[in-house]
Amino acid sequence: MTWIIASKAKLYRLIAEYMSLPQMKYTNFIESPCRTYYNLEWSTEGGNRYRACYMIKDAFPMLMIQIKKKQSASYKKLIEHRLSFKNLKNKGMTRNILRESTMKTILLNQQLCSTNTQ
Repeated sequence: MTWIIASKAKLYRLIAEYMSLPQMKYTNFIESPCRTYYNLEWSTEGGNRYRACYMIKDAFPMLMIQIKKKQSASYKKLIEHRLSFKNLKNKGMTRNILRESTMKTILLNQQLCSTNTQ
């Protein structure tokens, strides 16, 4: 199983491939409690607010960038990109995780193999 991972710097560099950003120190990084999505938020001098969300959607990694204009009450989708796991792996933004049940099976098999060879 592949999970997405991100740090503020990695997410910043990913978003910068699609649009210009203010300096990193003027952005706010938010990690969901269960690490299923990561947000980066920032504002412009004109009063517009942006939110980029890096997440899994329909079994694929996605980057969605939303804008909230100064006079608007809600965010609207500006950009949505389907990302490739291969590209994200090269950027260090994925992690392969074995399911707990799979891990238990592997450990049990290792124990059985070591018992049979002794």
